[in-house]
Amino acid sequence: MKLIENGFINRNRKIILIAIAIMLLSIIAGAVIGYLTADGQYNIISNALSSHPEKNSAESDIGISGIDLFIHNTIADLIVVFGGIFFSIISVISVIYNGVSIGSLFGIDLPYAIVSILPHGVIEYIAGALALAIAFKITSLEIKIIKNRNFKNTLNDHKTDLKDILVLLIVMVALLCIAGIIEAHITPMITIWYFGL
Repeated sequence: MKLIENGFINRNRKIILIAIAIMLLSIIAGAVIGYLTADGQYNIISNALSSHPEKNSAESDIGISGIDLFIHNTIADLIVVFGGIFFSIISVISVIYNGVSIGSLFGIDLPYAIVSILPHGVIEYIAGALALAIAFKITSLEIKIIKNRNFKNTLNDHKTDLKDILVLLIVMVALLCIAGIIEAHITPMITIWYFGL
């Protein structure tokens, strides 16, 4: 049995691009909101870290394990995935909220956000966009089931969609694993190096 069916990219390109667009637009909106509400307090975190490295050196030893980060991010993305059962309303709200929250830090303190979020964030947010794409695919299947009024036959007729969901889920989890390792081990080193902690 072949897991990845022919035409996987073509079948899923549009839904993945829509999910990425929603994620990116919410991050940009968050950055704009953060910038507009910063009220002249730009780069406050960067300035504090740069001007008092001796006070922050003890804090730099405190970290979260990659496994904890992986579990936390996987649970968050699975909530987005299972939101597809509720016509992806919860999923879209969750992704927009997350994007705006992270984006606001870019608007408030760009150097700090680039150093402390970007190294792992790119991979983590691609995984988040894939979670939203999976939710959209689940919603699409749910609508087909409602229209056909037959759960079993609809699922039998759309086995390729089920395989696509599984493949996207596997890729999402793999990306979250990589992001967790980077966030736990590489991002702190970059942050310590950049701010001289």
